[in-house]
Amino acid sequence: MRFFSTATALAATAATLFYASGSAAINAIEIDGRYFVDSVTGEPFWIKGVDYQPGGSSQFASGFDPLSDANTCARDIYLFQKLGVNTVRIYSIDPTLNHDECMTLLASAGIYLFLDVNTPIYGQNLNRWEPWTTYTEAYLDHVFQVIEAFAGYNNTLAFFAGNEVVNDNTSAEASPNYVKAVVRDMKTYITNNIKRQVPVGYSAADVLEYRVPLAGYLECGPADEAVDFYGVNSYQWCGDQTFESSLYNVLVDDYTNYTIPVFLSEFGCNQVLPRTFQEVGTIFSDQFSVVFSGGLVYEYTQESTSNYGLVNLSSSDGSVQERHDYVALSSAYASVTTSGLSTVSATARPTTCATSYPYINGNTTLPDSPAATLIAEGLNSTYNRGKYIDITVRSTNYTIYAYNGDEVTDKSVSENYTIQISDASAIDQTDKSNSSATTGGSPSDSSGSPSASDGATSTGSTSSATSSSAAIANLVRSSEKMGATAVFAVILGLVFA
Repeated sequence: MRFFSTATALAATAATLFYASGSAAINAIEIDGRYFVDSVTGEPFWIKGVDYQPGGSSQFASGFDPLSDANTCARDIYLFQKLGVNTVRIYSIDPTLNHDECMTLLASAGIYLFLDVNTPIYGQNLNRWEPWTTYTEAYLDHVFQVIEAFAGYNNTLAFFAGNEVVNDNTSAEASPNYVKAVVRDMKTYITNNIKRQVPVGYSAADVLEYRVPLAGYLECGPADEAVDFYGVNSYQWCGDQTFESSLYNVLVDDYTNYTIPVFLSEFGCNQVLPRTFQEVGTIFSDQFSVVFSGGLVYEYTQESTSNYGLVNLSSSDGSVQERHDYVALSSAYASVTTSGLSTVSATARPTTCATSYPYINGNTTLPDSPAATLIAEGLNSTYNRGKYIDITVRSTNYTIYAYNGDEVTDKSVSENYTIQISDASAIDQTDKSNSSATTGGSPSDSSGSPSASDGATSTGSTSSATSSSAAIANLVRSSEKMGATAVFAVILGLVFA
């Protein structure tokens, strides 16, 4: 009886795990040393992406965001696929809106998301010059809402705790330990309330004297306070340049000893037009990949206050037309391959910080969190939590024009991954009942295994059950590449062996 009880328990556990976590065929991305890696295959993940905030973050307002309308998403995801990207970055979203269809469509297309948790709305960002005035429970409540709304999607790659918060002498003195406190609060909230440990990092302004020491300051110390990755906004390669003349060699040298993933969270200088994106070939080369994990081009839409757009977006009818830069970037991305890029082993992350850092206030005493209860208990169980759903819109109603002015007739988003819909209220979310500034410096405008016992005392039986449970967990982790019948056939083999 004990044998069959154990077998039944294992099978039940396997079934629960399979249907809870096998919801999508797109694998979550994790961090291994200084690289992003596929959580199932272990292969390095190289970011080939674009920054995406139609209208600009400064125009963001509650009630609509880039992922809240399926028709808009289908339009832009079609163009993302044609562009050849695997990642987008969004600077501001409204966590109270429904993003299920857009995130499912992105996942189906094989595209991941870097998401900033701040918005330009008052109370939803840190004041870089007086962060103690905005580091409040209400602010962190907004941050945690963003985490809750997006952590359930496997293609949510990571969260940015801040963007260019440190970008001048005043913010370099006032803000570093508050940025680190937000990182700490986000990581602890995720640990306490979210099953999947979604990475948390920071995106630094293109100001050399701050971004290098800040990288070291945010990397060091206790694991629950340190960033998981570091984004560098860099616009130093302009026009026809080389690895040396652009000072990309210096950029690599600056982070050669960095112990966690670093990548270009923004690139694409527009001082020389039209842009040819010559730097893409270097970014996806061995001399760059040993340190940097790719990058994101700034930016998708042409905005009235800047000249970085890949497409023109009509404010009157929502139509989109490719610009020269779109064609150039598409060609540049198509000309490179990420297969077999060189990697190197990382040294251990420094658990002790330096006594001081040049140009910034390296105070490692962090302010106490004003949201300790929220962090410990999580948001209430009725909160909006994202999940994959059936896709109803694969081809947009909006008109799309090619660069030459021809209207695109087939605007369907290709299904690169089959998304399996979960009955769970949220993918990868824990059971809550059981869980104990405006910017500057660069063109961006956003703010900164369960165990069970049947009473048996036999060490051998316990060991066997534990081993089988571990094996089942590993199988479940890989179930996205196997059919359900195949998985359970192997499970039964483990149980009855």
